[in-house]
Amino acid sequence: MPSDNNTPLMINGSRIDDVLLAKKSITRCNIATCKGGCCSDGVWVDMAQANAIRNNAEMIKPFMPAERHDVSEWFGEYYNDDSAFPSGEYTGTNTVIDPTHPNGETCIFLRPEDRHCAIQVASVANGLSPWALKPHYCCLFPLVDTYEEDVRTVTMDYENSLFDRGHGCFEGCVCEPQPVFQIYAEETALAVGLDGYRALCAAVGEEPRL
Repeated sequence: MPSDNNTPLMINGSRIDDVLLAKKSITRCNIATCKGGCCSDGVWVDMAQANAIRNNAEMIKPFMPAERHDVSEWFGEYYNDDSAFPSGEYTGTNTVIDPTHPNGETCIFLRPEDRHCAIQVASVANGLSPWALKPHYCCLFPLVDTYEEDVRTVTMDYENSLFDRGHGCFEGCVCEPQPVFQIYAEETALAVGLDGYRALCAAVGEEPRL
């Protein structure tokens, strides 16, 4: 149930957008169908995360095509003008031409053989959390956190251009409508913490899945 417009639902200091509370008859995407459409573009990355990825390059390289092993080609320009990033400094992952992908190009870390993220695959193979090195934005997607006047809002990234290209992160289904945040329970827990996810469930009368 959406929150009262005058009293936004706050969980662990973050506002929960009503779009996450709305019930939809949708299911998560199938990577065999979408081909990792969410990774067809590069992604903005806090410099601390970019440096952590560089520092673990030798662990990641074996899970990437050989022609993508040059670490100097992994990230683009450097910026230091956005306080939404923890360090205020950020860069973007580069893209590569991939004629086998529906969009014709992908993030340099998207593996062409299975459309999985090389950073995530390398982390799991080495006993780390899938999210240990993966960029924050990628971990949350299709959820996203936005900031306005120092208020953090967790919402759905409906404005991403990939939805217009037909490679969104959900599919319609003949199924019981569920709150959007329950369909993306793992991402919600990453956004507000596991305790925050459970508090959100309690606030709207949902049984936690995690």
